[in-house]
Amino acid sequence: MPNWNQATYNAGALWGPPPSPPSTTTPAKRTNTTMKRQPYLPRTVAERTEWFANFAAQLPIANAVLGMPADDVTAIVNDARFCQYANGIYLTKVREFGPAYTEALDVLFDGPGGDPFVLPVFTVPALPAGVTAVPSGALRRITTFVQAIKSNPKYTEAIGLQLGIVGQEDATEHPLPEFSLKVERGGSGSCECVKVTFKKYGRQGVVIYSRRGGGAWEMLAIDLASPYLDERPLLAAGVPEVREYRLQFYDDAAPTGGFTEVASVTVAP
Repeated sequence: MPNWNQATYNAGALWGPPPSPPSTTTPAKRTNTTMKRQPYLPRTVAERTEWFANFAAQLPIANAVLGMPADDVTAIVNDARFCQYANGIYLTKVREFGPAYTEALDVLFDGPGGDPFVLPVFTVPALPAGVTAVPSGALRRITTFVQAIKSNPKYTEAIGLQLGIVGQEDATEHPLPEFSLKVERGGSGSCECVKVTFKKYGRQGVVIYSRRGGGAWEMLAIDLASPYLDERPLLAAGVPEVREYRLQFYDDAAPTGGFTEVASVTVAP
């Protein structure tokens, strides 16, 4: 998307220095720039093990910049590593033990008899090296410490992403993708091409559609990472053409949601 110094208003006045020759770029409609984010802590138990592991590994590294008290960092890292153990190895073993215990009860209740029945014993997996048991309330302590990190004057969003304490952009605030178009010279002396730069706001990807020469809309691509480069040859060699574009979100192996507004550019030989 263009920044404010690149934006031209109806009155013809510019917010920044005069532009180079008139641009062929037509940006799609820009919406609210204040981004709402999803909670940083994964909602599902299965995803939290990896989050705890990353937070424990990255916090000492990030603290070289943050300068939080070393003893506090050590304690929070141990909280995170114990939570990683309890949420991961321990929980996996508990779940594996459940069916075995249910089967044992069936034998106890309806078995053929014989020797005294022995109930299976759950063997607690050993703690990883360097990890010690912690008092209850570990997750509460971690989230409180995260707030302290974000209040640190040396905190940056890059550190937040490193620690996993910045949630993904919330796609519910953006029912449609956003995109911009830029015409560039193609390689090997070919005609111009169009770079489609898009924001997918936490979705899996986008579907890109185009039409030209008064024809029907056609799907160009399903793209999971911006940008997309439209390098189609001109419909008529040597004749400029107007290309129109619109996008749609792509999730769960299918297009989803509505279409963006149409944006267009002129592609020259």
